[in-house]
Amino acid sequence: MIVTPPQKHHVLLEDNLLVGYSQYYATFDMPDNHMHETLELYYLMSGKRHFFIKDRLYPIQKGDLVFVPKYDLHRTMAAGTPHHDRFLIQFSDDLFDGMLGGSYREVLLRPYLSGVRTLRLKSEDLLTLDGFVFRIIQDLKEQPTAHSLQVKLLVTEMLLFISRCMERYDLEISPFDTPIHQKITEIAAYINTHYMSPVTLKQLSETFYMSPHYISRIFKEKTGFSFIKYLTYIRIGEAKRLLRETDTKVLHIAEQVGFENLAHFNRVFKQTVSLSPSQYRRMSGRK
Repeated sequence: MIVTPPQKHHVLLEDNLLVGYSQYYATFDMPDNHMHETLELYYLMSGKRHFFIKDRLYPIQKGDLVFVPKYDLHRTMAAGTPHHDRFLIQFSDDLFDGMLGGSYREVLLRPYLSGVRTLRLKSEDLLTLDGFVFRIIQDLKEQPTAHSLQVKLLVTEMLLFISRCMERYDLEISPFDTPIHQKITEIAAYINTHYMSPVTLKQLSETFYMSPHYISRIFKEKTGFSFIKYLTYIRIGEAKRLLRETDTKVLHIAEQVGFENLAHFNRVFKQTVSLSPSQYRRMSGRK
C-alpha cells in the first residue's frame, strides 16, 4: 500500500516567530516530548484530533483553535480518520514589543493570559479566519523572507480578530469528562503539583486507590505518555524555564525539579533536549 507522505511547509521568519501549515494523510501522533519556550496557536482546518495539554484531553474538530502556553507539555493524537490539515503559529510573548503598547499586547495575548485553552469559532467567523490563514500561507510560499513583515502584520491582525471573537462569545471546548478522564486529570494535576518531590506509581496507587498497573495503562492510553515520561518531561520543562529565566545554579535547579543528584539530571536533560543544561542556558542568552 502506498502511503502519501505529509505535506509540510514551516518557516522560521524570526527568532520569535514560526509559522507552519501541514497536511497529513496517514495516522500521525506528535512526538511525546513536545513542549517549547514559545506560545502556540493551533488551528485545525480539516479532520478531527485529540489534543492533550498539560493535564486535559480535548476533542478537536475542523474550525477549532487551541492555545498552548509556554512550557506546557502537549501532543495531538489520532481521532478516527487520519487525514487532517492544520495551521500553527509559534511565537514568543515579546513578539510585539516595540510594535504595540502594553494594553494592546494584553489584547493580543488574551487567550494565554486568561487561561482559555480552546475556542470553537462560529461559522461566519471561520471565513474571516481562513482569509488570514490563506494570505499567510500564500506569502510563505512566495518569498517568505521578503514577506516577513507582511506575515507578522497578518499574524497580529489574526490574533486581534480571535481576541475580539472571545469578547463576543464563549465557545470554549470542554475536555473529555468521563470518570476515567477525570481521574487522569487528577493524576496529571497531582504530578504537576508534586514533581519536585519523589513521585512513584506506588504513591499514586495509594493516593488514588487504583492499582499501579491500571494507572500505568490508562495514563498511557488517554494521554499518549507513559507515567515516567510524563513526570520526566514536566521536570525538564520546569528546568528549562529556570535555566532561561533565572540565574539559579544548575545544581540547585536539579534539586528544585526533583532530581536526587546532578549527574542524573545532566544525563536526563541531555537525552531530552539534546543539549546539556549549561549549553541550553548559554543558547538562551544567559551565562
